[in-house]
Amino acid sequence: MIILGIDPGTSRTGFAIVKKNRGKAKALEYGCWEIVHKTTGQKLNRISANLSKLIKQYKPDILVVEKIFFFKNAKTVMSISEARGVILLAAEKKHLNVLELTPLEVKQYLVGYGRLKKPQIQKFVTMLLDLDSVPKPDDAADALAICLAGISKLDKLKKKY
Repeated sequence: MIILGIDPGTSRTGFAIVKKNRGKAKALEYGCWEIVHKTTGQKLNRISANLSKLIKQYKPDILVVEKIFFFKNAKTVMSISEARGVILLAAEKKHLNVLELTPLEVKQYLVGYGRLKKPQIQKFVTMLLDLDSVPKPDDAADALAICLAGISKLDKLKKKY
């Protein structure tokens, strides 16, 4: 199974491709799109193009995207919502199944506890994927965590049924 994980944002969007084979997860690619276009429309178009390229290249079985749960800053929540809309639309156009997880759910599915701090999650991701170092920038590490949490949730759903 190939999982595409996205940590959405309009200026920085984290992405990760993880392959699960025989119970072992392996990072195929990860990083962060630094989106420097001037207008929101240009930024959203770049996210869509980048995402479409990844989907075409890796043909993932599922896209796991972070879901907005709570934000103090209305401006931030609006821009992330716009990015999420473009991400969901791109997935729909490619007939790709989507799994949405809140940050709390990502932590719970990843380590069983939803209140760990970001550096602890990053170390856990590094260990699970047998990486040489903590993925940088944070958005890339978050996208990897989103992938792994998606795998965990799907595994638990399979056991349930």
